[in-house]
Amino acid sequence: MSETISLRIPREVLERLDDLAEAKKQERSTLMREILDQGIREGWIDEAVERYRRGEVTGWRAAELAGISLRRFYEALQQRGVLLQYGEHDLEEDLKALRGE
Repeated sequence: MSETISLRIPREVLERLDDLAEAKKQERSTLMREILDQGIREGWIDEAVERYRRGEVTGWRAAELAGISLRRFYEALQQRGVLLQYGEHDLEEDLKALRGE
């Protein structure tokens, strides 16, 4: 199911969007959906990284929250310069998650 939304976009942004749609030979609306989807995915990764950085969630839970693999999550941490915080508790939680507990 889809819904229609309306929003105001500055003329310069719209022109850049149209130029990109033309370069990619795509409809503007298709490109906008792709960009929005990509932005939401990245937003969830950012949120998961921040929660992990604050110690609110384990790496496994953060990856789950972001909707990505644990390996991809660790790559996201590295790209953002966030140190890996992995202790005995994290290992226990990860093992439980792997077992489906």
